[in-house]
Amino acid sequence: MLPALLALVLPLWSLNAHADEGMWLPEQVPGMGAPLQQQGLTLDAARLADPMGDPLGAVVSLGNCTASFISADGLLGTNGHCVSAYLEFASDPQHPYARDGFVAADRTKELWAGPSARIWVTEKIEDVTSKITAKFKAKMKDVDRQAAIDTASKALVSACEKAANRRCQVVPFYDGREYELITRLEIKDVRVAYVPAESVYAFGGDVDNWMWPRQCGDFALLRAYVAPDGNPAAHADTNVPYHPPRHLNVQPAGVKPGDFVMIAGYPAATFRYRTALEAQQAVTVRYPEGITFLNALITTARGFARTDPDAATRLQQSISNMMNARKSYEGMLDNFLASRIVDRKVALEHDLDAWIAADPKRTATYAAPIAELRTVLTTDLSTFRRDRLFNGLSYTSKLLGVALTSYRWASEHEKPDSARDSGFQERDLGDIRDRFSAIDRSLHLASDRALLKVILDMTQQLPADQRIPPLDAWVQKAGGVDKALDALYASTSLGTAEARQKLLQSSKKDLEASSDPWVQLAVSLETWQRGVRATDKAENGALARLRPVYMDALREFHAGQLYPDANGTLRLSFGQVAGYSPQDGVIYTPQTVLAGLVRKAGDAPFDAPASLLQKARAASTSPYADAALHDVPVNFLTTLDNTGGNSGSPTLNAKGELVGFVFDRNWDAVAADWIYDKDSTRSIHADVRYLLWLLTEVDGGQALVKEMTGA
Repeated sequence: MLPALLALVLPLWSLNAHADEGMWLPEQVPGMGAPLQQQGLTLDAARLADPMGDPLGAVVSLGNCTASFISADGLLGTNGHCVSAYLEFASDPQHPYARDGFVAADRTKELWAGPSARIWVTEKIEDVTSKITAKFKAKMKDVDRQAAIDTASKALVSACEKAANRRCQVVPFYDGREYELITRLEIKDVRVAYVPAESVYAFGGDVDNWMWPRQCGDFALLRAYVAPDGNPAAHADTNVPYHPPRHLNVQPAGVKPGDFVMIAGYPAATFRYRTALEAQQAVTVRYPEGITFLNALITTARGFARTDPDAATRLQQSISNMMNARKSYEGMLDNFLASRIVDRKVALEHDLDAWIAADPKRTATYAAPIAELRTVLTTDLSTFRRDRLFNGLSYTSKLLGVALTSYRWASEHEKPDSARDSGFQERDLGDIRDRFSAIDRSLHLASDRALLKVILDMTQQLPADQRIPPLDAWVQKAGGVDKALDALYASTSLGTAEARQKLLQSSKKDLEASSDPWVQLAVSLETWQRGVRATDKAENGALARLRPVYMDALREFHAGQLYPDANGTLRLSFGQVAGYSPQDGVIYTPQTVLAGLVRKAGDAPFDAPASLLQKARAASTSPYADAALHDVPVNFLTTLDNTGGNSGSPTLNAKGELVGFVFDRNWDAVAADWIYDKDSTRSIHADVRYLLWLLTEVDGGQALVKEMTGA
């Protein structure tokens, strides 16, 4: 029997222990068939083992979020917050779709989502562990181990992508103990059919974010387009709707408390098996300093958005993303303290170490590698502050990001394609070009400069052992941060899409000889960063050797079926529609309705459209009203396990029918990336009945309702 404290720390390996925890691989589900059926699943569990079958074949990735096909003509459902970049691309001062929303009068009026929008349809999943590890040797340098992983992965991807319009990826599971090759169809023409107004899909804004009760219409409908011959193609007026091999059936009856539900999606990352050392760093550095970092960026960006409508449109997605991340970090800190996550991780490792020490064989197998793992992690985490700021340089300043990417591309281009770093092979050139083209719609020079200044000021406060030497030299030579920025932004060389594409075509030699200040700064930074990456590769090789041993120890310590941490691959979660009690005397019921939205409506961010509030008065007579609630349901809670990347995941009932879309977690479960608590972890979903009501009664999308439901 596990020690009482340890039982709270370890993930619950078996579905018999608690079905709600876990982001399970499809191939694991058949082994859970009996308990799932006891909980209410009416589908044959074997159907959920086939990623290309019904219903999983309808679930796709948008890269940042999940979506699902909901009609035979390529219509997809997802979250509104997942497509804000698409609306930002399509918006202009005369058409502020990012603020006002959009509904297509017919298919010819659907909005192009931009050159970087993609839909990835999973077609094949193959275990390639033996092919990745075939070159491993008992005594090989860690940097060579990492190189072997990279070389084998690239070879598999290259062979896989010989098929046209396929995007392939080798993904590690269980921290590198297993590897899978994922083959996906890449659809390149994505269009927006419907997104409600921002005041609907983001009702409550940052105030209500991660909170319950919620009243968000966080919906979006997209459509996938392909060439007339049915093959994926770049955006063109001659393209036609894609006909997916699978699509979900929409169930207008929705859900009720106690119903069995499940979600299928592409969760990005969890940290359930990370060490106490990493948890301690998260609560002392990653999250608290991240809040300070994001506060400075948000304050700067919102200052421009408040006074300049053009800036508000261009910065909307960035501000929203940063505010969401900040509140997530705040919730992490709150949850870490309330749940004593670090203490629980420490207790786990204490008991694990004692279990290892109690047996000579286990000691010989696990003791030294786990001790070395902690040493490597200490070194790896020591440069976290520096690395966060360096990475921030390229995503806060779009222009510096262009210059850095262009020089790195030119440098990598001199190598054979198979020897280049991931992200800079020939397969990646189209994506880079698309990103460079899309920048025009979100670039705001004044705020770009101001945000870069925030980062630069922070770099000047780094401790001596974490400085960025080329950046310090550049600032010092210019006579300070402000003068350095004045010289940088005096150059307009990267101000147009044509100029950015031309820069991408430049040779390494030409870039190194350039007098352009953007290029000069990028060359000096990237030259230094090459050395940093070399060190990182050695550390990654060590982690690739040591983390699997730690996972093996956990598996042996507590036998049973183990779900791997989320890594952007297709997963399933199972649970029920249920509320919870966050504290003594407080009970949250699992559903909200339009009447609650009307009562909460007022000033921003609760400024629901007048047309919605007017129609809500008669919602009790709507065919989408819930008989027990006497109103149209808006959001609901479940015990399902989810994380970032699950946004937009379809919520399915026991028959596999669509009843909603995941869009958030509750405040008491923000840190569920680290640990799942059955009593407080809840997913928040947008009820499909609210979508149908909005389309029918408020936004004039009756044709879309007919397409989804056949009625």
